[in-house]
Amino acid sequence: MNTVRLAKLALLHPITFFEDIQERAKWHYAFVMIGLAILAHYLSLTFSGFLFQTREPYQISILIESTWIVVPWLTWSVTNWGVSSIMDGEGKFKQIFVGSAFTLIPYITLSVPVAIVSNLLAKSEAMMYNGLEVFIFVWVVYLILLQVKIIHDFTFGKMLWITLLTIIGMFIIWFIGMLLYGLINQSIQFVIGLYKEINYRL
Repeated sequence: MNTVRLAKLALLHPITFFEDIQERAKWHYAFVMIGLAILAHYLSLTFSGFLFQTREPYQISILIESTWIVVPWLTWSVTNWGVSSIMDGEGKFKQIFVGSAFTLIPYITLSVPVAIVSNLLAKSEAMMYNGLEVFIFVWVVYLILLQVKIIHDFTFGKMLWITLLTIIGMFIIWFIGMLLYGLINQSIQFVIGLYKEINYRL
């Protein structure tokens, strides 16, 4: 089964998809889906109606925008695998890695059409635009919860608990990452300043 057929299955029959992905998960499926998600994110920002744009087109960088997709996806996969392993989850990292990428399928298929439709809406119709964005977000969240339940074979209550722990773990990883970035940045600045000072005195 190729990526397109799996994406269609995830969109229309998510329960069957998450049951099947435990046997069919392949690494390249995840990279294809994440690549499409980045492209959809970039195009939706570019094609959004003037009244709904939050940034000027020249301020949009595909490299920076890709971090909004890649970082949450990677940290979710790692954290969920770690938490579920401790809590007797049955899912393997590869299944979580690939399954999580496919949870973005509603965003991939709908974000660009919604952005195009926004060009036809007036400011007074912003509620409709926001409602469509919320609909996509809720659908993605539903697929994420379904993935946790089916891949790890958790009960409903345990699914919610593991999801909460995973989100907390993601924030901790992000906090540590930002802390390390700040420390490394300050260390580099210190070394550069020291080098300039030594050169000046010599």
